[in-house]
Amino acid sequence: MEESLALLRAGKVNELRRRAKEALKKDKMNPEAWFMLGMAAQHEGQRSHAIECFERALYVKPDPKYYRAKASVHMEAFEFEQAVEELQEALDIKEDVDSLFLLSICMLFLDSPDAARYMHRAHQLDKKRTKELLRDFFLRFFKNDQGISGKEKKKLWAKISS
Repeated sequence: MEESLALLRAGKVNELRRRAKEALKKDKMNPEAWFMLGMAAQHEGQRSHAIECFERALYVKPDPKYYRAKASVHMEAFEFEQAVEELQEALDIKEDVDSLFLLSICMLFLDSPDAARYMHRAHQLDKKRTKELLRDFFLRFFKNDQGISGKEKKKLWAKISS
């Protein structure tokens, strides 16, 4: 997965898609190849194709990361109820920090008091990873938000960086 993310970050979506298709020629039941193909589709805004690819990966091998990937497509479309369902499936397989964190974010958007409980559980499992996810979330969604004052941003950043 890290290699796939590295290709996406480098803007090499076509390379990721090529590798996925090559792997699928050898084995149509390769869940990682379906996952990579889904990541490429998601990166290009092809949400329905991305979901289809992640569902194929899940059909072959139910894995929390495939459920998280599918949930992230729903989150991008502000379909938080569907994302919650996917993340709960992931957590039914194995409780992990990333799924708990994303579930907490969904619950925030749904205005649910359970958001804090899921974030607290993620923090209990792995403080370092939870802070890493919070920092990434801040940088992606708040750092350049003109609706938040510089003072508030500094205060928030100090809180998640300590």
